[in-house]
This record gives sequence, C-alpha cells and structure tokens, in this order.
Amino acid sequence: MLEEPPLTPELRAQLARFVARAWSDESIRLEFERDPRAALADAGVDWPRELPPPDLPAQPGHAIDLESLESSAGGALGTIGTVSCPTGCFSGAQN
Repeated sequence: MLEEPPLTPELRAQLARFVARAWSDESIRLEFERDPRAALADAGVDWPRELPPPDLPAQPGHAIDLESLESSAGGALGTIGTVSCPTGCFSGAQN
C-alpha cells in the first residue's frame, strides 16, 4: 500500500482558512460541492493529487479559533468533518 503524503503545517493552515471562507460564503461552498479540487485550487490550497479532496465540515454551534481548526484539519483527514464554526468566528483570519 502506498503511503499518503503528510499534510504540512502550511497546507493545514490553507485548508483551515478555506473552510472558514466556505462557511461564510455560500458561493465558495457551492463551488466546493461541484468541484472540490477546483475550489481548493482557486483558493490557493495546493491539495496533493495523491489524496482525495477532504469533506467540508458542517458549521458548529460555537466559535473555535483558527489554531484549533488548523490542528483538526491536518491531524487526520477523517477528523476534519467533525470541526465546525458559525459564520464570522474567523473575522480576523482572512487570506
């Protein structure tokens, strides 16, 4: 079995920022649903070809900080689907 490439801290941060934008911008979310790889690329996320695109997590009912989202986004691909945040909780973390 081939080993999957590791998610670098920068890739985790890119993915976390993308998730935050997708939560607050429906057009980004819809683009992601249509073509995840294109949406990630358009947002500047250099997602490895060897990995399937991640699922977009649902928004939580409480605020979380960007560091927590970055950790969850890269800790394990399976856990990103459990992280969520209401619109606006990342107001200072735009890229």
